[in-house]
Amino acid sequence: MVKVALIDTAHWHVPLYLDALLKADVEFIGISDPTGTTGPALAQKLKTKCFASCEELIAQVRPDLAFVFGRHIDMPISANLLLDHDIPFAIEKPCGIRSVDVRQLAEQAAQKQAFVAVPFIFRLSDTMRVIRSGGTIKIDHASFRFIAGPPSRYKQAGNLWMLERDIAGGGPLINVGVHMVDLFRSLSESRIVAVSAFATSHINELSIEDFIAVTLQNDSGAIGIIECGYTFPSAPGMQRDFSFSIRASDRFLRSVDKGVEVIKDVRAGVEHKFVAADFELEPCYSKFVEHVLDALKAGSPAIANFQDAAGVLELVEAAYTSAAEGGRTIRLST
Repeated sequence: MVKVALIDTAHWHVPLYLDALLKADVEFIGISDPTGTTGPALAQKLKTKCFASCEELIAQVRPDLAFVFGRHIDMPISANLLLDHDIPFAIEKPCGIRSVDVRQLAEQAAQKQAFVAVPFIFRLSDTMRVIRSGGTIKIDHASFRFIAGPPSRYKQAGNLWMLERDIAGGGPLINVGVHMVDLFRSLSESRIVAVSAFATSHINELSIEDFIAVTLQNDSGAIGIIECGYTFPSAPGMQRDFSFSIRASDRFLRSVDKGVEVIKDVRAGVEHKFVAADFELEPCYSKFVEHVLDALKAGSPAIANFQDAAGVLELVEAAYTSAAEGGRTIRLST
């Protein structure tokens, strides 16, 4: 039975992990919650002990595997502690608010050959399954749109820090947009060489952006456009606006109701095919938990690690720099 610890549990993603963990063959040996808010009740539910910090937890118990949450600014601190103690872990994105910190973590993890998993869950999604269903593809251009609910949902979740740029690192781009950045990087399979962006924060007048539009170009000439925001008037059963379109060789894929339309050039003209797909992301977190447990047991790599997270965060930083400078194109060094 795998001994599991949950680190800094005052985070809205924790419930998305719990269903899979409660069904798995694991033993909870401790959780930490520096805020003292959700931790005590969660520890009681899981029949384990709540510690005031990650440091206090690992000083008293040794998990086989930890799941790290918490504030973006604090994530590198927890990660370094776990790496120093040779404890395998999964850590929520973006893993930090500065790419230089995540790059340092990547180097340390590589030196130690540590097991680290980052939930870039689109890699486990129906979206990726359908896109990859025709085999390896060469992207010509792609666009992704993910508009989440208003900032007030973080207040309701007890995570007001998400609305402070100095602590969260930014708004929807560093929070939800990283998934699309990783998706474009994964699909393009070549280096991103240029980034530009425009952002606005006039709607909620916060230090973070309300909406941002980012353009990425890779060294093969492919272009990716990412739009993300906290501007969707969400309600139960209708929480976000998600859509995408991709041109790849002779195929054009676009999201439609309950699936993906694949439009393909053929000798007789144009062929249309509908492929059913579930665009809900919440089930992907259960898939991620299962993947982490299986990969740890098998001694195999996780779907994504600090190297991937650092690469994504470097592009996020470039986009924020571009937006702050009126959309100037940021050329990335080799």
